Amino acid sequence: MSVSAIIISIFLGIGDTVNIVSADSIEQQSKLGIEQETDKQIIVKFNADLKLPYEDGIEKQIQAQASDKVLEDLMVEYPGVTFTRLFTSVSPEEIQDLEVKAPNNVSTSLLNYYILQTENGEQKEELVDKLKTSSLIEDVYMQKQEKITPPEVQISSVALSPNNNPRFKQQGYLEAAPYGINAPFAWGVQGGNGNGITFVDMEYGWLLNHEDLVHKNIELMSGRNIDQHVGHGTSVLGIVSSEDNEVGNIGIAPKAKAKVISQIRDNGQYNTADAILSAVNHLEAGDVLLLEAQASFDGYGDKYLPVEVQPDIFDAIRAGTDKGVVIIEAGANGWNDLDQFKDRNGKQVLNRNSKDFKDSGAIMVGAGSSSFPHERMWFSNYGSRIDVYGWGENVDTTTAEQSRSAVNLYTSSFSGTSSASPIIAGAATLVQSIAKENLGQPYRPSELRTILSNHNTGTKSKDPYSDKIGVLPDLKSILVNLGYGQRKPNGGNELQVTENEPNNEPRQANKVNIHTPVKGTLHNSDN
Repeated sequence: MSVSAIIISIFLGIGDTVNIVSADSIEQQSKLGIEQETDKQIIVKFNADLKLPYEDGIEKQIQAQASDKVLEDLMVEYPGVTFTRLFTSVSPEEIQDLEVKAPNNVSTSLLNYYILQTENGEQKEELVDKLKTSSLIEDVYMQKQEKITPPEVQISSVALSPNNNPRFKQQGYLEAAPYGINAPFAWGVQGGNGNGITFVDMEYGWLLNHEDLVHKNIELMSGRNIDQHVGHGTSVLGIVSSEDNEVGNIGIAPKAKAKVISQIRDNGQYNTADAILSAVNHLEAGDVLLLEAQASFDGYGDKYLPVEVQPDIFDAIRAGTDKGVVIIEAGANGWNDLDQFKDRNGKQVLNRNSKDFKDSGAIMVGAGSSSFPHERMWFSNYGSRIDVYGWGENVDTTTAEQSRSAVNLYTSSFSGTSSASPIIAGAATLVQSIAKENLGQPYRPSELRTILSNHNTGTKSKDPYSDKIGVLPDLKSILVNLGYGQRKPNGGNELQVTENEPNNEPRQANKVNIHTPVKGTLHNSDN
């Protein structure tokens, strides 16, 4: 059933100090001129009986259309409340168009989400209890709204300056299985460089003029590019999008069109769901959206969870996968068994083996060690909802300082599900570009998730039974299994690749015409 939702929030003034929560610490940082919400919002989901215009200031329409003593008393007790749209980056017409065109749309109507701002922020728990008794409300809950550090594990290290040779040999996550994803094999397949696919990174900040990114002309789709965590965003971009320019690193999908979108919206407010929907609205089926974020949840402290545990974010993700956008979601750094997680209604929504399971359609990523056999990193969430894993430590990539003064910095210690997720996003982008080139269309999100998480074509973790983080995709096994072959080394026009399948039966791949591979000299290394 379609429902409406209202978020009650109270805002601090400009210039106050707010808590920035990291995976292993809490720091006091200035707001840098950004309006910051308090630590909690109340989200209310209304039944669809209320036909509300999607515009700001609709409290009178609520009173006119609904006869409900709970809501009437709320308006009397809080006369200063005002309702505003949750989704401000996408017009109502565009949201309706997204929902109509989605071939298998099962998400809540996004036009039913509002924010209720009030002058009085006291007794929010009491408000929740009152609203739960309204016959017009399907669900009501408190949601923390602090800006949470993206899911990187903070390691003390010094960013490196690339004054030596290009750093490809240090990018072990690109190597052949069982060490890495074998990106070089994909680069030799027709279409295997990311061309024709748009990759978007969602988080807070990036150094878009880094020397290994500057010629990508990376677009900020919407929101603010802030200085906090600028190194984090730059590192993520480097893994997927570093140029093939004989400087620094090489990205997994260097020819994909790269864009970014910020959780800090144009109005200065923190709104992950709005950022996701804004990106989805401008992407095409087959494009890749990476969610570099994690969520707090009542009772979990700093044991963070995937962002889709918040219903408004889940609905925005589902709107994207319904459209055909591939969404890669960090599994988060909380060392939680996601199969045991229960939402506010006591349901195991992240347990694939439970009748309560809710599928957003996103590809969820855990973190494994950089050495083989790959063990689950201590901080990584795990469980049946985790589809795949990437390196969660020792990832070599671009970086930046908060001052943005240097444009040639690199790091060899990017980590967390933050480093694991862009590795998977890069692999997804390559498979999509190959499919688009050879089949005329990319894979659907559900198809690609099945392809990347296939245990027969991926590298299992050291102890799959206890690790519960899926597999590390092996692009060579995946592409050969799908029937794609590499170019001939002697310059021939086609190549047939014969590989042994998991049952040791030989299988001949389909013939594939040669396509110009990514330029540059690539040397596989076990460093």
